[in-house]
Amino acid sequence: MKKPGFKLLPLLLALVMALSLTGALAQTGGELKILTNVTGGKDDAEMVLFQEALGQAVGLTVTMEKPAANYGDVVMQKLGAGEVYDLIYLNAPQMFYLQEQGALTDLTDYVTASPILSDTAVIPADEWDQVKVDGRIYAGFNKTEVHRLVNINKAVAKAAGIDVDAIEPTLEGYYEVFKKMKEVGGEGFYGLNAVIKDAWDLQPWFASAGLKAGQVVAEDGSVSVPYASEEAIPVWEWLAKLYAEGLLDPDSLTGSSGDMRGKFNTGKTAVVVDWAAWTGLYNLNAGEAFPEQFEAYPLPGTQTPDGGYMLARGDASIWVVPANAANVEGAVKVLEFFATQEGGELLSLGIEGHDYNRDAEGKVIFTEVGLSHNKDHGAPFPVSRQYVDPIGFPPNVELAMSYLPHASIQHSDALTDMYRQIVAKYGTQIVNGTMSGAEGVAAMQEELKAEGVIK
Repeated sequence: MKKPGFKLLPLLLALVMALSLTGALAQTGGELKILTNVTGGKDDAEMVLFQEALGQAVGLTVTMEKPAANYGDVVMQKLGAGEVYDLIYLNAPQMFYLQEQGALTDLTDYVTASPILSDTAVIPADEWDQVKVDGRIYAGFNKTEVHRLVNINKAVAKAAGIDVDAIEPTLEGYYEVFKKMKEVGGEGFYGLNAVIKDAWDLQPWFASAGLKAGQVVAEDGSVSVPYASEEAIPVWEWLAKLYAEGLLDPDSLTGSSGDMRGKFNTGKTAVVVDWAAWTGLYNLNAGEAFPEQFEAYPLPGTQTPDGGYMLARGDASIWVVPANAANVEGAVKVLEFFATQEGGELLSLGIEGHDYNRDAEGKVIFTEVGLSHNKDHGAPFPVSRQYVDPIGFPPNVELAMSYLPHASIQHSDALTDMYRQIVAKYGTQIVNGTMSGAEGVAAMQEELKAEGVIK
């Protein structure tokens, strides 16, 4: 099986060598080094302000490093080289792989001893199940990971004579919507844009067959991949039909989520699937075009065979403490702070005095800089369930969040990235017509079994 970035033995040797440095570094006591991706400042100058605000809050001298690109590869390279960090931002599949390598600190006792992290009114007990291996906790949370759902441009739908609240929640119903909206959208406009190269996110469509994204682990330990089942063939063929008829943007086969978002926000796509938070961000980004020319309106997708809906919550957005961390206690302080009201405000609103100020009554007043950041410095939905948003949600986010009960967390493990690569590879070939639905699904099954994903 192909593993990301590095081998087991070199990593462990590097960690052993780096541990010799830990004692000396730990003597400082007040320093904390963080490797981050989404969390922090939006540029180098603002990163300095963010780490100063975080350091002041937790009583430590904080240094944050935010690579410009290829974050996952950078993490693996730095850990493989034995570099010392106290906190590293990851997603769940990366965490499981690194835990297998022995590269992470077991945080169970720290979480249990923390009056904040152990409080189920702050972080529900079942949330911790996402970051456990054999009952032990190996990460803390950056934010509450919400769900992905359908967003439709309500302004274009209205021009096409479509009542968005009356759309038939079936594949055929959405097919008709895509056709009508393309007719009024003009040249270069498509009914649907997706990120098929990453198998992200197709869940609202596969719900029509009652299929859940990811790997499904049965009670006997066997693992299946619903998207690679015979029941999935009609959904793959529906996507292929959209592609063949010019309703699916061809860039869906190669483009990124950033490409998809840009096309939707500039009125070149009728429908996308994205996070609940992005419903509001799209509308904020639209500026004066909202709502007459553009309005992102959330919908729960297609109905399952039993008449419900089936959405997916994302992989946990997490922080891990490497095995060679110099300041584990300091890292836990940061995890605790992020789970407070003040920590949530830093991760969401941004830096007081830079992104926003407060008037005499304590009301939040955003600066021009803060407005441009759309209330997101890493966590538009902070991890604490007691967090109270000081300014409320952007347009249509409350409706988007009302669909959260239909969403569930997908299983993640060290093979999750492999699952996505294989499903996306053959799914792309089904959609572009290189393979039939049956051929593509059969190829998925064969390779998933060969790589040990299906068991």
